[in-house]
Amino acid sequence: MTSFGGIIVIAGIVAVDNALLAGLLLPHGTWRQKKAMVITIGLLLAATQIVLAAGVDRMLHNVAFRLIGIVLLSWMCIRTLQIGAGRAASPWQTAKLWLYTTVGNLDNMFWLGSELKGDRLWLIVASLATIPLFVAVALFLSQQCEKQTWILHIGAGMMAWAAAALTLDVPAVKAFIGNLDDVPRTTCQCLLTVAILAIGLWFRWLVTHRRTA
Repeated sequence: MTSFGGIIVIAGIVAVDNALLAGLLLPHGTWRQKKAMVITIGLLLAATQIVLAAGVDRMLHNVAFRLIGIVLLSWMCIRTLQIGAGRAASPWQTAKLWLYTTVGNLDNMFWLGSELKGDRLWLIVASLATIPLFVAVALFLSQQCEKQTWILHIGAGMMAWAAAALTLDVPAVKAFIGNLDDVPRTTCQCLLTVAILAIGLWFRWLVTHRRTA
């Protein structure tokens, strides 16, 4: 596979992942409102992806950057389980959803950056070329979420999984896991994901209990 072909394939996968998360959290509104919102988010994500993927080497070795990402992802997961999608489309909802999707897919954007090998031009081309794919998948999934609200929990799970992945790459945590015998990384990531989701469900129960009390 050529370098350009590989970047296109990975960019397509990242676009679908971005669309899955954005579609799960997209606020309610008319078709025109949602389409305009998704297109705006797609353009913002393409620009963000270019910046993050191009600077992947510095960011991956920045522990503070990782810790901020872990905290944001965990908070987003817990918040999503509590309140779900926004009620109406607005500039604030657009900005919030862009932030959620960016942080939620940091690991995928870093993956894309690790495969660049200096091909920044192809990164720009691939990021812009996959915007229509992002828009189509996000709008389709948004429609399904309005019919089946339980799908929203998948979005929370995706953010918890991404937070767990970033946590395992923190040097201290990585060294601790490395000292454990016969404990696969996937197992640790699954356990961390379940723990974050459990905390989110517990907070949701507390909020619901207070409202009904």
